[in-house]
Amino acid sequence: MQPEHYETLDGSTPDVTPLAAEVGRQQPLSAFTLLAGGDVFEARGGRPPSEGPARARAYVKARLEFKTYGAPAAQVQRVQEEIARQLSGNLQLIARLEAARPLLLELIPPGQSLAKYGYPKAVSPRAAGLFWDHPDWPRARIALRQDQLESEQYLVFHEMAHAIQGLAFTREESELIYRTVLRTYRSRAAVDEVFAIYSEREFVTGVSAHDLRAPGVYGMARQRWNEEHLFTRFVRNLYFPYKPLAGGNAGTAPSSFG
Repeated sequence: MQPEHYETLDGSTPDVTPLAAEVGRQQPLSAFTLLAGGDVFEARGGRPPSEGPARARAYVKARLEFKTYGAPAAQVQRVQEEIARQLSGNLQLIARLEAARPLLLELIPPGQSLAKYGYPKAVSPRAAGLFWDHPDWPRARIALRQDQLESEQYLVFHEMAHAIQGLAFTREESELIYRTVLRTYRSRAAVDEVFAIYSEREFVTGVSAHDLRAPGVYGMARQRWNEEHLFTRFVRNLYFPYKPLAGGNAGTAPSSFG
């Protein structure tokens, strides 16, 4: 896949600070047992954690700094609500993010270059959003284009998924993701996008014909997505550990991506 089909023109990825291994041990995520070749028992009759929405909103308020650059109040509220929704099903995931680097979320005005706001010069002009980090920054950063938020309903979930992968997983857990997915998607940059795309599907119903035709890994992964994939089970268990595992026969989860 050509670099111009990623969020950066040169295929570069953020210099993230993984979650400390000790925090990972204190807040284990059962989803990684699936990727490690183990087993995860379904929560029959499971329910979402009652305190999940309040904990998620508290995280958004305490650990996310917003720069809105004149964005409508309704748009800001939508972004906050979607991030809280993405996190509210898993208290361990929230606890990990509470212990991780804080985030700065910026709503970029229409027609503006992301590089103007301090993001890498290699950011693709097609990119509707971007998660980026650098050890010299006080916070990791997410950029969302205001004029793309309405047309790309998955945008918040996609970029927050990048933040989750970069900040809320330990180095060993991230390597487990790469080990699983690199067999099909041949670069780490592509794997990062696959995780974000599979995350989208847990929060957005259906995929448009336009999104299925997207260039490079974006269209490919959306076309290949399947309920029976091991990676679908991993992502669903990550966000919703109380739900049944994805697919019709959880005991024989295939590891291929179609």
